[in-house]
Amino acid sequence: MRKFVFAALLCSAAVAAATFAGGCKKSVNYGDYVSEKRYDTYAYGDDNVDIKINLYMREAPFCADGIKGKVEFTGEICVTLPQTYELVEVEFCGNYGEMNYSAVENNYTLDFCEWNADGKCDVTITADGTKNVYQTESVLYEGVIGCERALDCVIEKNADYFKRLCDGDVFLGEIFIRLLYDEGCYYYVGVCDRQGAVKAFLVDGEQGKIIATHDGRG
Repeated sequence: MRKFVFAALLCSAAVAAATFAGGCKKSVNYGDYVSEKRYDTYAYGDDNVDIKINLYMREAPFCADGIKGKVEFTGEICVTLPQTYELVEVEFCGNYGEMNYSAVENNYTLDFCEWNADGKCDVTITADGTKNVYQTESVLYEGVIGCERALDCVIEKNADYFKRLCDGDVFLGEIFIRLLYDEGCYYYVGVCDRQGAVKAFLVDGEQGKIIATHDGRG
């Protein structure tokens, strides 16, 4: 059952983001080619409500074209409620706004650009005038490796692949790293080359072991 969960996480991440690159020369700093890094997620869940706050350093505007653009902080809060409402407003950690409803995803979302929490964040949701407060917590726990280490693990195991994407000391692609959580932490590491080809890796968040790979397009 877990294998299917991993495969679903990897494929959805591959569609939403793109791919990654690595190991040309030792002088290449592959971190310089990371155009999207989801480094933390705050979460809350019960039988009726699911809340996720994703924190990124991300290219803006985001474009999976194999070329890294200017990167800046951005955040996204996603809320799933037991029914639909006319008006859903959210307030959390210095951010406030009216949420957008997606019929496809059946959730409410809001992008934001300010963040001042440290491990926990109270979220106030007002749905058609009814207010409720939930406490989200970071999904990171002791023993979880960071985005940079997850990238290093992929490079170490796929050195030849990354070398083929280099022209001298220049890496011809961009890298996407996303923290994922499913009863434990994992990382999606993707490489997008200049032709839009995508190679993605699902990495165990504690051991750095590559669990699955996927080839596709951005």
